[in-house]
Amino acid sequence: MKVQVFVFKLNLLPWYNELTDSLTFDHPDFPGQVRERIADIGEFEIVSISRRETRLKKKRKPKIEKETTEIENT
Repeated sequence: MKVQVFVFKLNLLPWYNELTDSLTFDHPDFPGQVRERIADIGEFEIVSISRRETRLKKKRKPKIEKETTEIENT
């Protein structure tokens, strides 16, 4: 399965919270187009962030193991 990494060539450091390692993208000054793109991505984790670019990795959904049921012959 391939990992999707999204690169934003934009300085998002003003909206980066180091304590929680997250972006505050609900702030009114946050760039609108980036906010929409992040909403399209869904859950993500920050790979790297600098004054030149921000890299976000889309989180994978955990695989759900199929329950197997045995049918007893009676």
